[in-house]
Amino acid sequence: MSPQPLTNSLPLFAVKRRMKRLLLAFAPFALITVAVVGVRAAQEQTEHFSRTVTLERGGTLRLKSFSGRVNIRATDANEVVIEAVRRASRERLDHISLEVRRDGSTVSIDANHRDSIWWQARDNVVETDFDIKVPRRTDLDLSVFSAPVTVEGVEGACRVHAFSSRIRLGDTEGPVKVHTFSGAIDIEAKGWVDGQDVDIDTFSGNITMRVPDAARGLVTFNSFSGHLHSDRPLVLRTSHGRSLTGELGTNATGGGALRFKTFSANVLIQ
Repeated sequence: MSPQPLTNSLPLFAVKRRMKRLLLAFAPFALITVAVVGVRAAQEQTEHFSRTVTLERGGTLRLKSFSGRVNIRATDANEVVIEAVRRASRERLDHISLEVRRDGSTVSIDANHRDSIWWQARDNVVETDFDIKVPRRTDLDLSVFSAPVTVEGVEGACRVHAFSSRIRLGDTEGPVKVHTFSGAIDIEAKGWVDGQDVDIDTFSGNITMRVPDAARGLVTFNSFSGHLHSDRPLVLRTSHGRSLTGELGTNATGGGALRFKTFSANVLIQ
């Protein structure tokens, strides 16, 4: 005799009784959890950070952050302006600093630079919100864990490595490389030059890629369960299962490459 589902083998009143017992059993733990969260919130402090560093056009900004948001906006000044709000316990704020260094044409920001003599297995990061202004022509190299990223108006190569982050690159111009685990990706390319590459690799989180009318190049799509849709005409070259290669625009050869690799994310080209 084949086994029957549990819901069919117990009367409804018995299922409700069991659920009630489970709720009563876990209620004290839930109260303890709420109390611990409340204590942590009460102990959390806020610290403001402000720094301006000279950087000529064509330089590079490198940023490492764990949690909090990251907003980067282009300006016509030859400097990087960093405004940050840091939130954590007083102990963490004292032992985990926000480090800013300039080495030639590169400005590096580390949101969680720990003292060498201090280590804590848990709660060893500081949540940091960034508002950063950079010269319009700047290359970006961003590494975040759980921080939404917004970039506006930057003309230069943009590389983003993230784990669980929503990513928005607006009004950008230059090659783009994004590698993330989850979170929606929205990219708007203002300009397009021959040989320009867009390379996006994600597990989940839908991708929207907006390109100008002049955009042309080879489009490669590979996915386990995602779909590709393009508002712009694509000339199909090869197709096999969930993988395909097509041409975007006329005379696509040499125009650039748009590569999308996903597990369960859909791609929309507009």
